[in-house]
Amino acid sequence: MYYFIVNPGSRSGNGKLVWETLEKILDEEQIEYRVFFTAYRYHATRLAADITAAGIRLTLVAVGGDGTVNEVINGIRDFSKVIFAYIPTGSSNDFARSLGLPSTPEEALRNILRPSCYRRIDLGQVTCGKRTRYFAGSSGFGFDAAVCHEAIASHIKDTLNKFRLGKLTYVGIALKQILFFRPFPMTALLDNGNKLKFSRTYFVSALNCSYEGGGLKLCPKAKAGDGFLDLCVVEGLSKLTIALMFPTAYIGRHTIFRGVRLYRTRSLEIRTDKPLPFHTDGEPEYLRGTIRISCLPSCLTLISGNGNLIDNSAKFS
Repeated sequence: MYYFIVNPGSRSGNGKLVWETLEKILDEEQIEYRVFFTAYRYHATRLAADITAAGIRLTLVAVGGDGTVNEVINGIRDFSKVIFAYIPTGSSNDFARSLGLPSTPEEALRNILRPSCYRRIDLGQVTCGKRTRYFAGSSGFGFDAAVCHEAIASHIKDTLNKFRLGKLTYVGIALKQILFFRPFPMTALLDNGNKLKFSRTYFVSALNCSYEGGGLKLCPKAKAGDGFLDLCVVEGLSKLTIALMFPTAYIGRHTIFRGVRLYRTRSLEIRTDKPLPFHTDGEPEYLRGTIRISCLPSCLTLISGNGNLIDNSAKFS
């Protein structure tokens, strides 16, 4: 049995039309499935929790953007009982890009129905006080999260999505945010005991995958199955330099700029005195004080789209 959670609002409201195309394939192939449509923010989390509440083994498919992936994984009750699959219909689709998943909905569905390989991937976990959230691709604090906050409510994004240019939303908003964002002091403690102190931090991103923000290759060497999170910290740069840096991030060359620092860690603790905009897979929130981020190794089984990443033993082993 396949369970689909569909965001009908993805692709500027065309998610429902995408599903109708997929539904025809499912019916033609006489596939047994159930479908659930999201109606509000975090609805996918509630749906995933209800679907997985019985603790039976099943295949759960998210149909939407990176935010839909985030909501679904945050609702799964027991990762060991779920095979997760993804059909990308969002504007950035960084998760699919990082993992080499099929880019078109039809190809993605056929790959799910006839999977050649499974892969165990890591997830990230963010904890602040009693609040905990998982992320599949990335979690960011500061400037990049401020961009996500504005992008999620942007009408420009809807317009650009119609021309399949949705990722340019992040570029335009980022340039605007550069003018107004104020860098902040930050202390980060890594799992190896290394203590990092920065006085003028623009953002810190913890990546499970290599891409975030609509195709920015912030951590080129990040891999979702290596048991580590890759950190990208941008600090001490002028705003003009940051504006020049972002285009190079699409090809992973932003690391040539002083003030762009990369680290690898299994966990870290971030301390800051001011409230921080924060995101998990582009889903915006606000946190303050001490934030803990950790990698949960090999906890989610994914239907992979890349034969070079085969791990058939991952299926409910």
